[in-house]
Amino acid sequence: MLSVLIPTYHYNALLLVQELHRQLLLENFIFEIICFDDGSKSTLNTENEKINLLHCALFKSLPKNIGRSAIRNLLAESAQYQWLLFLDADVAPVHANFITKYSACFYQTKTVFCGGLLYQNKKENLKLLRYKYGKKHEEIPLEIRKKSPKKYFFSSNFLIKKEIFKTVRFEEKLKKYGREDFLFSLDVHKAGYKIEHIANEVYHLGIEENAAFVSKTKKAMENLIFLCNQNLIDEKGITLLNFTKKIEKIKMTKIAASFYPFLEKLVIKKASVFFLNVLKVSYLCHLKLKNE
Repeated sequence: MLSVLIPTYHYNALLLVQELHRQLLLENFIFEIICFDDGSKSTLNTENEKINLLHCALFKSLPKNIGRSAIRNLLAESAQYQWLLFLDADVAPVHANFITKYSACFYQTKTVFCGGLLYQNKKENLKLLRYKYGKKHEEIPLEIRKKSPKKYFFSSNFLIKKEIFKTVRFEEKLKKYGREDFLFSLDVHKAGYKIEHIANEVYHLGIEENAAFVSKTKKAMENLIFLCNQNLIDEKGITLLNFTKKIEKIKMTKIAASFYPFLEKLVIKKASVFFLNVLKVSYLCHLKLKNE
């Protein structure tokens, strides 16, 4: 009755699948694990192919890249059971009873369940911007997550009934990195379903170098502008866009935009979350001028 769905791209998902498989075998219900690589053609897929040796597990490499939203939709379409557990490939369950905790949710309806994210305090992570950002903006205590369920929805660890997913899918117009989680959470809410946060976290293991994370952040800002231009979200509810509106009102958009190349270098060098947030505003100003 449970389909575990794992999109991956140039990442070895074998250890994650093996741990999930071990936990699933302890449960008294039918399951499957499906892992799709999004056309990376990575040498790491040699390890991922070993997933096919496990009972009720499948790995497949797509011939071409279809994007972060489309691959999640494809995984859901390929699933045969009524509950879908979505996990990113670069995570690891915190709890030995991770599957058991989610299975306790099977008896509730019209609800999407989010387990949450944690970051390991490893020495090699401490100076990286991705780690600092994750600790500040993603590793959120359950009590706070419950107060703002849409804000802290992350597609890297959530459980949803297939009949709900059929009505609320990931937006495939989004091709670049970022903001698909945010849009999905809004659509879940609009469709009349509840987002409930529970204490069933995974560790986020994929901590990129600073330059790679800044590049992804810029793409996320491009997606944000795209969502507004396509009328997929209401920009009035977005703090970053409200801030750029204020800058626009005082006719400082060009000046704010001009700082983004300098800020980008500064953020990479200093690994500062504060400067990253300033960079977001500056880059959004740049994009708005570019789209005029």
